[in-house]
Amino acid sequence: MTSPPFQAPVNRGAPFRPRPWPLSSLRIGLHRLRLAWVRCTMAGDLVCGEHVAIARNADIRAPHHCRIGSYVSFGKNFTCETDLEIGDHVLVSSNVAIVGNDHPFDDPGRTVYTQPRRDDSAVRVGSDVLIGFGTIIVGPVAIGDGCIVGAGAVVVRDLPPYTICVGNPARPVRRRFADIGRVD
Repeated sequence: MTSPPFQAPVNRGAPFRPRPWPLSSLRIGLHRLRLAWVRCTMAGDLVCGEHVAIARNADIRAPHHCRIGSYVSFGKNFTCETDLEIGDHVLVSSNVAIVGNDHPFDDPGRTVYTQPRRDDSAVRVGSDVLIGFGTIIVGPVAIGDGCIVGAGAVVVRDLPPYTICVGNPARPVRRRFADIGRVD
């Protein structure tokens, strides 16, 4: 009798055997080594809620403050270079960049490099939000509660709550729920 195609073989051999002590401690050491992939440079205060997951190559350079709620997950290669406030239950996909529109260039007597950054470029993300792969968010903007931002969107203005937003610039294409009354 032959086994059906694409079926994984089952090992019915020896029962489970725990790893010897040196191997289990090596695995714990390797797990801790993975934390070196997360870079976080803070010039101000960082406030994090419970159960925040940050994948590798995250680069957070908030000049003044970064407030992250509970149950928030950041994908790989996340970049933030402005002040940030994120609510609870938020998913941020990989390759998302949050930057500020904070480089003045209107003083003719100074170069762009020597002009000080403006402080009004904070980004606010509500609760129950999904930010899709490769999204670019240019502050100062606010993303409302329950908003879904599609992959590759460029957010340059405020997005209303409980909408699905896509495009460059990001704009609402429809409401997230047919009956918004059931959200309450």
